[in-house]
Amino acid sequence: MKKLFIVFILLVVQPAMAAMSVDKIVLYLEDGPSSRDDIVVSNPDEEPLYVKTEIFRVDNPGRENEERIRVINPDEFKLLVSPAKAVLSPGERKRFRFMALDRNLDEEKVYRVTFRPVVGEIKAEQTALKILVAYQALVFVQPEDGAYKVGLLEDGGTYHLTNKGNINVEVVEVRHCFSETECEKIETSGRLYAGTSIEVADVPAKGELEVLLRGQKSERIRFPLEG
Repeated sequence: MKKLFIVFILLVVQPAMAAMSVDKIVLYLEDGPSSRDDIVVSNPDEEPLYVKTEIFRVDNPGRENEERIRVINPDEFKLLVSPAKAVLSPGERKRFRFMALDRNLDEEKVYRVTFRPVVGEIKAEQTALKILVAYQALVFVQPEDGAYKVGLLEDGGTYHLTNKGNINVEVVEVRHCFSETECEKIETSGRLYAGTSIEVADVPAKGELEVLLRGQKSERIRFPLEG
C-alpha cells in the first residue's frame, strides 16, 4: 500500500531551508489611515504553492491570561491582509499587504498572522514524507504617541524589569556590571509587553544592570543597584 505522510510545522522564525519563505516576521504599524506594510512570500520549490492566511487577535499579551483568538467575523477585522490567499508558481514571489484599521489607540494592539500552505490532491508513487512549513508573523499596531518605559523594580531581593509604557519592547540581553568593563551575562530575555514584567534572577545587590532593548530601534540602558 502506498502512503504519503503530511506534517505541518508552525514556525515563528525562518529556517535555513523550507518549501516557503518569508522576508520578515515582525511588523510595526501605526493607528493612522496610511499605515501599511508588506510581507513577501517566496516559493523556491518546483511545484505550485497554495497559501492562505489566518488572523489571530492576541488579548492580554505577555500575561498569564493571554489569549489568541481567531478572527473570522468580518465585523471584527481590524487588521486586513491582502490577498487573503494566493497561488505562487515555482520561483514566484508574492507581496501580502497589511493594513491596520485600529484608530486612536491608548495601548498597542497585537496580532499574529499565519501563512499556511494548503494541501491539494497529492499522489505518491511510494511511501513518502512531505513537510509543510507554516510561518506566523507578529504584528504590532501602535498609538501615535507610543513609547515603552522600562524600569527596574526590587521586591524582597528579587528584581523585575517592568514596562509602564503603552507599547512593547524586546529584552535582548541583560548583563550585571561591576564596572564599565567588567560585566557578566545574565540568562534573561523576552518580549516586555505594556504593563508586564520579567524577573531577573540571581542579581548581586551592587554594581549596575545593563539591558539591551530592541523595538523599532535598539538601545542600551543601565540601572544602578543598591549595595
